[in-house]
Amino acid sequence: MSVRMIDITSKEPVYREAIATGFLRVDEDTMSELMKTGVSGLGNAAAVAKVTAINATKTAWKYIPLLHPVPITYIEARTRYEKDGIRMAVLARTKAQTGVEMDALFGLFTGLLAAWNTIKGCSRTCTPEWVTNFMGKQVQTCGSSRVDGMFDIRVVSKVKSEDGVSLSLGDFEENAGGAPVVTMFDVTTEPTYYGEASAKGFIRLRENTIELIRQGKVEKGDVVTVAKAASIMATKKTWEVLPLVHLNYITYVNADVKVVEDGVEVSVDTRNVSNTGSAMEAVFAVGVGLLTVWDMVKKYEKDERGQYPYTVIKEVRVLKALKTPAV
Repeated sequence: MSVRMIDITSKEPVYREAIATGFLRVDEDTMSELMKTGVSGLGNAAAVAKVTAINATKTAWKYIPLLHPVPITYIEARTRYEKDGIRMAVLARTKAQTGVEMDALFGLFTGLLAAWNTIKGCSRTCTPEWVTNFMGKQVQTCGSSRVDGMFDIRVVSKVKSEDGVSLSLGDFEENAGGAPVVTMFDVTTEPTYYGEASAKGFIRLRENTIELIRQGKVEKGDVVTVAKAASIMATKKTWEVLPLVHLNYITYVNADVKVVEDGVEVSVDTRNVSNTGSAMEAVFAVGVGLLTVWDMVKKYEKDERGQYPYTVIKEVRVLKALKTPAV
């Protein structure tokens, strides 16, 4: 089956806008700290998330293989701290031949992941467990963490109009203040680790879309193969997108894309030899894989108004994150 970028050469540019929203579920102790001081872990999660989301929205075309590079004319990112997590919204606008919903979704996902990376360390809820790593050795790991995962990533509204701007984040109230403290974790004196991680996510799709994927009749090509390739490529580029992630020596990546009854599952396993682990790389790769699926089938997911009432990335979770000292 061929793979191709859709030809938009003859289309007239028009105003296009989209709003994407999602939720990062975080333990209540950490959220209480964030609401009180604005800072937890590596710094101000809201500030890092918004800067990252804006940058990622502009560069989404680099990571989603069949996405067109369009001139993004406006981006707004907002965050709200809630009792059990961080809610985020991203608005993107352009005047182009194609829409910006995928760009907004990528910005949103990456912003939430940057917040995750900012607060993930030093969890007070950690319960040590002994597990077997990929080399067959028993190592101690953390049974729980501050972050449970990402949920309900969706396009809440999109517009294609000759009349110009119409969407706004005015109803999305922010409450995430605090001191603008941001730092990359110092791993200079950390030992070299054998790291391994696994992450998994799911996107819900219409029944007809799932059947088109199974039959190989999606216009843009082989969804499973392209999503796998996108996930593997993304693993190695995570440090370029997330400001506080270190350049990591990734030694192994396996991406699996499964078409299931009500959608598509993407799972990624990573290994690395570095001064830190590779959990964020695994999560980023899963998200890029899921967004690649969405981008390839969006034609079949829209309703008569051009909206996505059914499509949603239901969850993205870390299943395993281990670091074994290389001694």
